[in-house]
Amino acid sequence: MKAAAVTTLIVAASALHAAAAAAQSHIEAVPSVTVGSLYDDNLFAQAQGDAGQMITVRPGFGTAIDTRRLSVSSLFTFDSQHSNHADLTMIDARRHGDATMKYRSTDMTTLGLMAQYDRTETPGEINIGTGILTDRRQAHRWEVSPNFSHRFRPHTAVTGAYDWTAESLVDNGTGRMQMARAGLSQILNARSSISGLVQERHFADPTDATNASDSVAVLGGWDHQFSPAGRFSLLAGPRVSSYRGLQPEISAGITRETPGLKVGVDYAHTETIVLGIRGPVVLNGGGARVTWPFRRTMEVSSHSAVSAIDTLDAHRLTNYRQTFIASWTPGGRCRPVSCGCGSPSRRPQALARARRGPLDCVAFRVPCSDFDPRVPP
Repeated sequence: MKAAAVTTLIVAASALHAAAAAAQSHIEAVPSVTVGSLYDDNLFAQAQGDAGQMITVRPGFGTAIDTRRLSVSSLFTFDSQHSNHADLTMIDARRHGDATMKYRSTDMTTLGLMAQYDRTETPGEINIGTGILTDRRQAHRWEVSPNFSHRFRPHTAVTGAYDWTAESLVDNGTGRMQMARAGLSQILNARSSISGLVQERHFADPTDATNASDSVAVLGGWDHQFSPAGRFSLLAGPRVSSYRGLQPEISAGITRETPGLKVGVDYAHTETIVLGIRGPVVLNGGGARVTWPFRRTMEVSSHSAVSAIDTLDAHRLTNYRQTFIASWTPGGRCRPVSCGCGSPSRRPQALARARRGPLDCVAFRVPCSDFDPRVPP
């Protein structure tokens, strides 16, 4: 069992500039500093762990440029931390950088690009989807994803995307995943749309030439807004892989958002790579989240999740996660920080992405508990 209590104070200043001659342009720069304290009963993520506390300082800088055709945003942060354990006191504990770009070359065609880099001494922070924890050691993750969309009819579009992901863990190998997909989407009416696509994945380990796998999936999707506040989405179909044969590929979710309550449930049966585990794994899991904004500046959230992964050597790891978060944002034009399932250390990135006015913003978050059981292999 791994339990943690986190207190975080975020201060960000937003600078805006829009030229009078180009009223549709928007430029924003957001420097920020996050100061947090953490108590963890298993700081080293081991079967017999030591409790301790850490104080972290995270400088960050985010930018955004919006014009009629071009949208670009970026964010860079790094962490310094101090702990009662000397091994965990370091100037450069983790780094994060990402950039996104969307360009409308014509009224019918949109080109996009996403890039992200993470380096951390806590590999579990990178395994967000599975929640699998490993011993503390340096881990790296790169991801680059170009994409495009072209509408050749008012309600019909062709889409394509490529995603390249590379992960490495010191003294425990590397993993590579490439994914390409192409498909068609059709808007049926104001509430519903359907889609169909072909998806191919290639998995490889540069240090092991024999560890390579491929899969192909043919998927159909349906997205439906069943009420002004509710939406359901489903993407599913058969997947054939070189390492496991025929299996389903499923991604489904249902959400309902009203001013007084936000609820969502999601489920996925897919494949991915996990730091510290050889080859691709099959991921089967889901989660539920509830957010209650009981005041204009205050809200509480709960996120529950469970995931099971099946490895190439026929092991199954099951992970259960529960997070409670209370957040408060002072008055002004600042927005509350959004909450979700995952490592608490990554949550403040949402603040730098929130659109704010030119006022300074201070946000205070208290995750009451966040525990991630580590299941031995």
